Amino acid sequence: MVFRNMKIAILADLHLTDNFNTVKRNVLEWALAKIVEQNCNYICCIGDLTAQGSVEQADKVLSYLYATNIDFCSTPGNAELRIYSDGRIAKKFDILPAKEIPLILVDTSFDQPTKEDLEKISALKDNSNYLLATHNPIVKWNPEALEVVNNAIVRKAITGVIAGHSHHDAEGILRGLDPDKASGGAPMFSIFEQDVEGSWNRKDIVMEGIEPKDWDRDFKETFIRNLGVSTMWEEIEAFNFAISNNIKNVELRMGLDYPEELPQVIAQWRQNGGEILSLHLPELRVVDEEENLRKYAQLAVKLGCNRVTLHVPKVTAAAFESQKEVLLDNFSKNLQVLLDNNIVIGIENLHTTATCNTFETRNFGCTIAECYDWIMLLRGRFNTNLIGFHLDVGHARNNAPIAGKENLSDWYLKMGHLINGWHIHQVVNKDGKFSNHQPMTSFSQKLICLNGLIMALQKGQLNNAPMFLEARTWPGNVESYTKLIELL
Repeated sequence: MVFRNMKIAILADLHLTDNFNTVKRNVLEWALAKIVEQNCNYICCIGDLTAQGSVEQADKVLSYLYATNIDFCSTPGNAELRIYSDGRIAKKFDILPAKEIPLILVDTSFDQPTKEDLEKISALKDNSNYLLATHNPIVKWNPEALEVVNNAIVRKAITGVIAGHSHHDAEGILRGLDPDKASGGAPMFSIFEQDVEGSWNRKDIVMEGIEPKDWDRDFKETFIRNLGVSTMWEEIEAFNFAISNNIKNVELRMGLDYPEELPQVIAQWRQNGGEILSLHLPELRVVDEEENLRKYAQLAVKLGCNRVTLHVPKVTAAAFESQKEVLLDNFSKNLQVLLDNNIVIGIENLHTTATCNTFETRNFGCTIAECYDWIMLLRGRFNTNLIGFHLDVGHARNNAPIAGKENLSDWYLKMGHLINGWHIHQVVNKDGKFSNHQPMTSFSQKLICLNGLIMALQKGQLNNAPMFLEARTWPGNVESYTKLIELL
């Protein structure tokens, strides 16, 4: 069986949340328009088109698919089971292909193929040249299931395989549509066509305008102007690097005891075109016996800082309401001097940890609503717009289980108009443990992918603001800055 001249578009891993106006909607609209433009005959969806499998998410995705008037089939992914583990939403995406199309869908939403699906693969006739489409890549299948599919490949019952889930490109895997997760490049989908021998040829369609090579001159110049570094306790070396590389924005991460030549080096940096000097403050606490926050605020004034970064209060989410007034009083007592000197304050979001990820145990300020409400409370109490949001991209991404519901693109949409600063760093998963504040070496890495940020900036959802690279070490920030500038 050979279906020449038939184009099957494969869609995977959009992770659409309940916020339908994020840049993910733009990606979906782009993909479906491209499918029509490319004269595709059929659409095959291979899972995780929703972020959690809510009714609203599923209905929105399916409404877009039906509106194309192109026949489609679908198999669910694990994300479709997040809210309803009984599979009620996953079933909405269980749509079999027409019998005459040599396409076999395998449901791996529960990680492994079912016995029934393996029996369907075994029943395929030799030389029938099917394309196998599934969510979880076959390399992750158990040995028994992998033996079944490999046998079908040997028999040429299957002559093509495609999966998603891993968010990167490889043989038999596509990185998918999610601008917050697709690693290796911009969001993309694939088109499969069968040749005269029955083999399936893959053509990747990549979204234009997002990768640095596609940026226009003004956007690139603005991005470079905003890109800055954090000193990470090596102030003199950092400012010398900033002077040598004409870096406009520097954030001080430093002790109260600093080299006596620091003010002079800062002055040299400013004379060389330095613009925004920020100081990372210690945490706002219910009790601060050593008055560290007040001392750092005074240091910011002394050094001529334009802005400071301050974490959300150091208090659990459960305890925040009862401690709110004390925290506001402490903010006033310690930080009013900043407002009096017209210094901008950026409130930074925090993230959960493996052992502190519930409302009772995690820090306040891990959700969009908590950050928004605290900033609005501060603005109202102190009658100023000098207080805004400092978005730490790594914190928002490494924020389980909240990050499953509130993707980076949700933060951009909901908080973009309040942003006055950024922290950008990579998150690395090593031996099952996630580590923040690692060097950035690409705009589309795992786990921090900046495609969504670029799209949101281009769309006008975000304020232009200084972006401080915040690797854990100064050499890490040098590596980050050098690599990103090379890519630009």
